[in-house]
Amino acid sequence: MAPVELRLNGLCKRFRDVVAVHDASLVIRGGEVLALLGENGAGKSTLMRLAYGMVRPDAGHIEIDARRVRFDAPRDAVAAGIGMVFQQFSLIDTLSVRENLALAWPRAPWWLGRDARRPGALDAHLARLVPGVDPRARTGDLAVGVRQQIEIAKVLLREARCVILDEPTAVLTPAEAGALHARVRALARDGFAVVLITHKTADVRACADRVAVMRAGRVVGEAPAADAADARIVEWMVGVAPAPAAARPARAADTPVRLSVRGLCAGPVRDVALDVHAGEIVAVAGVSGSGQVALAEALTGLRPLDAGQVTLDGQALRAPGRPARPVAALAAIPADPRRTAIAPSRSLAVNLALKRLAVQPWRVRRAALEEQARAPIARFDVRPPDPRRPAGTLSGGNLQKLVIARELQGDPTAVVACYPTMGLDVVATAQVRDAMLTLAANGCAVLWFGEDLDDLLAHAHRIVVMFDGRLVADLDAHTATPQQVGVWMSGHAIAPDPLRQAA
Repeated sequence: MAPVELRLNGLCKRFRDVVAVHDASLVIRGGEVLALLGENGAGKSTLMRLAYGMVRPDAGHIEIDARRVRFDAPRDAVAAGIGMVFQQFSLIDTLSVRENLALAWPRAPWWLGRDARRPGALDAHLARLVPGVDPRARTGDLAVGVRQQIEIAKVLLREARCVILDEPTAVLTPAEAGALHARVRALARDGFAVVLITHKTADVRACADRVAVMRAGRVVGEAPAADAADARIVEWMVGVAPAPAAARPARAADTPVRLSVRGLCAGPVRDVALDVHAGEIVAVAGVSGSGQVALAEALTGLRPLDAGQVTLDGQALRAPGRPARPVAALAAIPADPRRTAIAPSRSLAVNLALKRLAVQPWRVRRAALEEQARAPIARFDVRPPDPRRPAGTLSGGNLQKLVIARELQGDPTAVVACYPTMGLDVVATAQVRDAMLTLAANGCAVLWFGEDLDDLLAHAHRIVVMFDGRLVADLDAHTATPQQVGVWMSGHAIAPDPLRQAA
């Protein structure tokens, strides 16, 4: 396979009054891993969507191997040898691995369906790229890391020479992330061009050859990965040197329990018992699908309880049959804010005041709401910073910051934050992390469902691990290692259940 050279020359893209990409130029070469970083809204995803044909540029052009090309749709990019794996997988969970690969076959005829008569080519492709996976296995039953490898296999099945990966390690265990890094390096050695859209400098250190950073729609910095220190990358992203990271707050040994969970059962979550003390940060880790999101939803009222009880400062907060209402003392940051935390057609100002509106709607004036919204919008750098703008028009990262701005304002007694920094750039991540550390230092109980183990270990007091709907480990974050936590997350440290084995 001849290495590809993809050139993006002076690309521009505007969405109404928002300039997403402005005069951006970038060279992507075969045999190289390029890490693309930038703040939320910096334009990196839009730039890669231009390269993949999902959107068309307003100006500029694309070249492949010194030949000018035009992509009107992703199929044109695929035909030219460009593939993209998105953060939200496109696999159909109810189909087998073989059937999902069949859907990606460039000229898939009917005989590659459920009763495939010629599956040999697909099985051989799978065995070469994801060895050890049964092609007949139901895709939804596989680990996240394996499913991601199947997504990459789908792209390579279409004979891509350039592979774009969007936040590929966001929900992987340390072992899965390490396997992905090795896979990315192997692709580069085989001559593929790989673009890694990421917010993690750990990804850069693990597998990147070159770093490019975007700010305000432009490519503002490029360097070999070995020459791009973390501080330099952050300075490119924001235009100033990064502030020192906040320290984990000290916690007295005799602080009272603020958030208490007993015998909680809700959907896949079974018999969870947990206490979070005043001033304590407890991190909840686990691979995707182990029940973390369901537990967070049960604690915050998005999912009804089948059994058990949740108390806040000794007062009943959640119980079976108890209606869920917004509680000012509990800050709730859900895993999917677009679906569960906003009124998309309402303004940023209204969304920032939703808890107050639920209690005293008659005391609020629109002008006052808009004025009161300016401070939290500025604090968390929600873009564009227009209090009258409908919340549903925000990008995913800015929508996340809007919900965080609403929930962390005031003086909450407890915080239940489900993946609060997922999809946020390093600057926004630091802002959210520092805000939660400050709350904990002031006596708030913080339950932090996170995807970045290094971050959790550095800032939490305890790490509890979920596996198969249960809490299976409670570790001291001061002494635990990512490898130890990863073993619990994968289930390898859990003794077999004799009752389940007998059944």
